[in-house]
Amino acid sequence: MLLAREFGWSLDEMRQLTPSELTAVLHELQRQVAQEQYNEQYNRWAFLAAVITNGFNILASVFVAAFGGKKRKPKLVTPEDFMNKKAKQMLQQLLGQEQKDWSSHIEEARAKGLAGPW
Repeated sequence: MLLAREFGWSLDEMRQLTPSELTAVLHELQRQVAQEQYNEQYNRWAFLAAVITNGFNILASVFVAAFGGKKRKPKLVTPEDFMNKKAKQMLQQLLGQEQKDWSSHIEEARAKGLAGPW
């Protein structure tokens, strides 16, 4: 029924699929559903948690500075900090993608004198 709902196929059309085609279609569907769930988690909830946490950290640093405390730059968090590491690794394996290493590009930008969040 999942195939009929997702693709609008009839039962006869689904019966015409070979087992290898059916396996490939189901694997692709699982991959897409996992990616959509991860994107929703990352874009909506993890982003919201990061914004709230950063807001509280900044507000706390303002109060500390206002009452004569040592003024420090608060440590900011990113949405990745709120994502489950195992779920993230599972999704990367499912997608067949490895984490890209950007360190060489960052070092090149530093050598050119460019400023950034690093």
